[in-house]
Amino acid sequence: MLARADKAPPIEAADLKLQAAQSLMRRGETERALALLDGIDTRGLPPSLAFDIARLRADEALKDNDSDRALRLLDTRALPSLSQPQQTQLGEMRAEAFSQQNQPLDAAMELIAIAQYQQTNEQKQSLHDQIWSLLQQTPISSLRQAASDSNNDFYQQGWLELALAAQQSGDITQGSSAMTEWQTLWQNHPAYALPPNGLSAKRVAVTDVRRIGLLLPLSGPLADPARAISEGFYSAMMTSESAMAQPEIISIDSTRVSTPAQLAGLAQQQQLDLIIGPLSQDYVAQLSSINNFPVPVLALNKAPQNSSLYQLDLSSEQEAQLAAQKAWQDGHRRAAIIVPAAEWGQRLAASFERAFSALGGKVTARLDYTGTDELSSQISQLLLTNQSQARAQQVRRVIGQSVDFDETPRSDIDAIILTALPQDARQIKPMLAFHFAGDIPVYATSHIYEGNPDPTRDVDLNGISFLDLPWVLEPASEAHRALQQSRSDTESRFGRLYALGIDAYKLYPYLSGLSQNPSAFVDGETGQLRLDSQGHIKRTLPWAKFSEGVPALQTHSLPEQPLQTITSE
Repeated sequence: MLARADKAPPIEAADLKLQAAQSLMRRGETERALALLDGIDTRGLPPSLAFDIARLRADEALKDNDSDRALRLLDTRALPSLSQPQQTQLGEMRAEAFSQQNQPLDAAMELIAIAQYQQTNEQKQSLHDQIWSLLQQTPISSLRQAASDSNNDFYQQGWLELALAAQQSGDITQGSSAMTEWQTLWQNHPAYALPPNGLSAKRVAVTDVRRIGLLLPLSGPLADPARAISEGFYSAMMTSESAMAQPEIISIDSTRVSTPAQLAGLAQQQQLDLIIGPLSQDYVAQLSSINNFPVPVLALNKAPQNSSLYQLDLSSEQEAQLAAQKAWQDGHRRAAIIVPAAEWGQRLAASFERAFSALGGKVTARLDYTGTDELSSQISQLLLTNQSQARAQQVRRVIGQSVDFDETPRSDIDAIILTALPQDARQIKPMLAFHFAGDIPVYATSHIYEGNPDPTRDVDLNGISFLDLPWVLEPASEAHRALQQSRSDTESRFGRLYALGIDAYKLYPYLSGLSQNPSAFVDGETGQLRLDSQGHIKRTLPWAKFSEGVPALQTHSLPEQPLQTITSE
C-alpha cells in the first residue's frame, strides 16, 4: 500500500497512507501509524480526507491528555464542508479536549454548534443531555458573562439563558419564575422541544417564622462583631423584596441570657419560632449538648460533631477544603503547602491535606513559616533548591574550578497552596519566582486579600488564584450598598461579618427546605449556601486571580473581569 502511495497523485497517496495508518493502529503499532500520519501534507486535500487524518492524530493526542495539540489539529473552519457524521465527531472531540482542560463552557459551546445538524431525536437528546451536564458544571459568573456576548447565535443564547434560569430556580429564594419566563420566551429553541434530562425547578417548603430571637452579645469582646452581624441582618430585612411577611425580631443579650436553660425558658415565654445565634463558640457548644431544645437554632459559629443545631459560620477550614477541590479539578496531584506557624495556619493545612488526600492527591512538602526575615532560606529548603546549590559547591571543590548549574525546584510539586496575610504573601510570591518556582500555580485562601483593590502593593501577587466571599468579589447587593453608605468598614476583613448577618436573614425561611433537598441552595453574600446532613451550612465560593495587582473573577476561558479600584476622595 505504501509503495503504491509513493507513486500516486497527492490525494490518492494521502488516502492510501491513511488506510495504512489505520491498519497499523489496529495491529497496535501506534507510533508507526502516527509517524506516517504526521508525514502527510494535508494542504490541498479535500476537507473530508484532511479531517479523517487529523481525527486519528487528535484521538491519540486526547488519549495522551494532550488537549492543546488535539485542538490545534481539529480545525473548525472545515466544519461546513464535512459530512454530518464528521461534523459530530469534530464537535465531540473538541468538547472532550476542552473538558480535559476543565473548560466546561467551551465544551458545551462545541456541542451546541453541532446539535442543530443531528437528524434524529435520539441523537439530539444525547447531545442535549451532554450540553446540560457541562453547563451545570459552569460557574454562574461565567454563564452571566457568556450570556452578555452580543455575538451569540440563537442556539447559544437560548442554552445560556436556560442554564442561568435553572441556576436561579436552584436558588430557592428565587422560586421557579425564571424557568417559567424562559419557557415563555424560547418556545422555538431545541431545548424547549427536547429538554435535557434532569431539568426541573427545585421547589422546597418555606417555614412560617413569625418571631425570631436574635441572640448576640451586647457587651464584651464579641460586641463589635455582633454589632456588624446585627446590622447586616437588619439591612437585609429592610431591603428585602420578598412577599413573605416580615418576622418580629426579639433582641436577646447573650451575656445576660447566658445558659441553655435560661434561653429555653425565654424562648417559650416569648413564643419564639427560631433563634439566630449565639456567636460564642462556647455557648454554641453548650447548646449542642442539649437534646430536644424546644426551638430551632441557627448558630453563628461552628458546633461540635453530631450537633442538632443549624450552623452558619465563616470557618476558614471550608476554604482549605475548596482549595483542595479546585487544585484537583485543575489537574494537580502533588501539592506543597505554605502556612504560618500559628495555630490557625496549622488547622488550615490539616484541613487541606485531609480533603486533598481524600480526592487522591498527595501533599509532598510543607512550610510552616515563622516570619518573613528568613523566607528566602525557608522557601529554598521547601523547594530543595538549597540542595542543588550544595551539589554545585561540592562539584566545584572536587574539580577545583567554577561550574555553571541550573537551580531548579523539586519535581514532585505541581501546585502550591498558600495561606498568608497580605503583607506576608507579597514577599512569598516573589520569593517563589526567585527560587525558580514562579511557574507553579499558587492557590490561596481569602486571607491574602484585604478587601479593597490595591494594585500598587498587590502587583507582587500577580498570578495567584484565591477564593473569597461573593460579598468581596461580586457586585454589591442592595443590602450591601445600604451598609456601604452608613459604614466605612464594609470592605475590610471585619466587613465580612455584615455579610454573615445578611445571610442569616436570607437563610432563615428555608432551613427546613434545604434539609429536605440537598441540591437546593441560597445564593448568599458568604457563598452559595447548601445544608449538609449534619445541619452545617456549606459554602461554595467564587475564585479570582490577581492580574496587574487587581483581583479578576476567574471565568475559565472567557475574559476575566477586574474589580473596580476604590479610591477615596
